[in-house]
Amino acid sequence: MPKVYGFCNLHDAPSLGKLTEKRPIGTVSFLGRYGLMDFTLSNFSNSGIDNVGILVDRHLHSVVSHVRDGSIWINNTKLGNQRIFYNENVPSRKFNTDVNNLLSNRLHFEDINADYVVVAPAFFLMSIDFRDYIEKHIESGREISLIYKRVKNAKEEFLNCDVIKTENKLVKNFSINMGTAKEAMISLEIFIFNYKTFCQLVNKTREISTLFNIRDLVNYCATNGLYEVNAFSFDGYVAPILDFDCFVKYSMELLSYEVRKQLFKEDWPIYTTTHNTPPALYGEKANVSNSFISNGSTIKGTVINSILSRDVVVEEGAVVKDCILFSKTKVGKNSHLQYVVADKHVQIKEIRDVAGEEDHYMYISFGANI
Repeated sequence: MPKVYGFCNLHDAPSLGKLTEKRPIGTVSFLGRYGLMDFTLSNFSNSGIDNVGILVDRHLHSVVSHVRDGSIWINNTKLGNQRIFYNENVPSRKFNTDVNNLLSNRLHFEDINADYVVVAPAFFLMSIDFRDYIEKHIESGREISLIYKRVKNAKEEFLNCDVIKTENKLVKNFSINMGTAKEAMISLEIFIFNYKTFCQLVNKTREISTLFNIRDLVNYCATNGLYEVNAFSFDGYVAPILDFDCFVKYSMELLSYEVRKQLFKEDWPIYTTTHNTPPALYGEKANVSNSFISNGSTIKGTVINSILSRDVVVEEGAVVKDCILFSKTKVGKNSHLQYVVADKHVQIKEIRDVAGEEDHYMYISFGANI
């Protein structure tokens, strides 16, 4: 296999409301044990890409705390490496682009020993083998490739994502999905570059616009004829985590085994940071069905159709239904929760009934006492 460097790109990511107010999208807890970025990092690892950079736009501490030394996603720890790229000198948020991040870390960026570069975001969740696409990219003889998904629900899903149009399997133009058409070819914002071309384009960007990001670069190259851009289709399952409602929808959807097996494949493990916590403890009166219960949790009450992260406590008589509870949330005796997303360290102890609506989940902020 050629030498490939992977970039997990946390820039230019959608907002998940309060969930991403104090953390980047990549470290948002998902299904009780993962960070959203774990899927991208695991795709790199499973594809044999052991040299990876994480492009961080903000909340650096959260990323460092989650990935630690990065060895979880590195197969060969002697030759592999995971590096965090962060721009500490940003005059304003609009200049905090992935391209300016790379330029501010030019010494590390230009010292990469690679033939090709794969850039992938953290908000499209999928299991994808990059090796197949890298081979097709090399065979094409072109400098840039883009991976897209053809969808039939573009009126309701993938809103505000890039839509591409192709001719002879080459990208011809980009537009934004405004929900006007049922079918669309959605860019998954996964790009493959020849390494030398990638360096040249990043360095050239400031001649075009200091506000350009990598996504803009590919658009510019395709629509202005600077380079021909391959369009490669991905036919597998994709969960687009584009806002708070998407986060809830796809979290709950993945409680279904039939859906879950499309993302979690037997030969394609999703790795994450491990914690030295004991197995979940279930009391004599515990009643749990169709739920994810993470290590360290204590369940003495009822949990139905819910997702519980590490060290969650559900006391006797408590009922948790259709909820997502982050780490160290405690639900007191005889409390009833439904349609709730509770951030870390939430305590439900005084108010007995806390509920949102099926199509409008209630969010309880970090550390709140209810």
